[in-house]
Amino acid sequence: MIRLKKAGALMGAALITALVALAPGNPAHAADDRMKGKKVIFVPIAMGITLTEGWSRRMAEQAELFGIEYEVRDAAFDMKAMSELFAAAINEKPDLIVAHNPTVQLLARQIKKAEDSGIKVMQLNLSSLQNSTAFVGADWDRIGREVAEDIVKQCGEGSGKSGKVAIVPGQLTAADSVIMNEAAFAVFKEHPEIEVVSNQASDWEPEKARQITATVLQQHPDLCAVFGHWGVHTIGAGNAVKDAGKQDDVLVYATGGGNRLICNNIEQDVIDRYWSYNADGQGRDAATMMRVILQGAEPKDGEMLRVDSPLIVITKENYSPSMCWDMPS
Repeated sequence: MIRLKKAGALMGAALITALVALAPGNPAHAADDRMKGKKVIFVPIAMGITLTEGWSRRMAEQAELFGIEYEVRDAAFDMKAMSELFAAAINEKPDLIVAHNPTVQLLARQIKKAEDSGIKVMQLNLSSLQNSTAFVGADWDRIGREVAEDIVKQCGEGSGKSGKVAIVPGQLTAADSVIMNEAAFAVFKEHPEIEVVSNQASDWEPEKARQITATVLQQHPDLCAVFGHWGVHTIGAGNAVKDAGKQDDVLVYATGGGNRLICNNIEQDVIDRYWSYNADGQGRDAATMMRVILQGAEPKDGEMLRVDSPLIVITKENYSPSMCWDMPS
């Protein structure tokens, strides 16, 4: 079982001091000069999806405002290319690299190399086994635990349901899947009536998630719940449930950045329960963290500056279109 190192407190004294320095009218607006001309490289798993586009939009806005050189190196879902892009970024010696880790292992050594050479690394939403200067993103342990507890409530003892659950990760070694699965299985261990009948990765592809779920439904027509680890590919799983005419019998759980596409699929009975960490808000948090790092904020030894994203749980019962956000056209 893979365990990630614990990061430090949500905000260290250095981060709070740096935030105060940004206050309008503060003489420390010389901080602007400390950021001007600094270079930031963002290496995402892929652009063209609302998560990364939303994050990058917010970081780019702040970079332009404060004279920061900001570049994006798109790996386009190619893991070999991502490793190469990160290595090339290190060679350019920027002031900060923002890493969107596809797995807990892939960039671990390179993150350490960057930090050892004096290049700060901010990990965004998906963390590595290697700590770095900062992390901004979802609290995956909390999400996995809360989803599992709700599954127990809906499918466990006294529910009259089978207790059978299918889990559809994006990738089994992705940080979100590692942490959510560990948290969920810890809950399920206390409830033996819950049976995980499938735990197959979709490689983030909706069609593959649909095929996996369709097969599971054929093998287990009394399935009670599907837990998808990212809303976009879970749409495929939800469509398989709907195609089988089981949307009233099988609950579809998902997590994600809460964009308009997700709200549309809640309205269409494709997703039932959704843990949203609001990617637009994460982008603002990442942009703020970028600025304070460039002004010299440092974590305590062995820890990370950390901001965990606020969560909202969207269900059919509490749903409102305002719970999701839109990318500007």
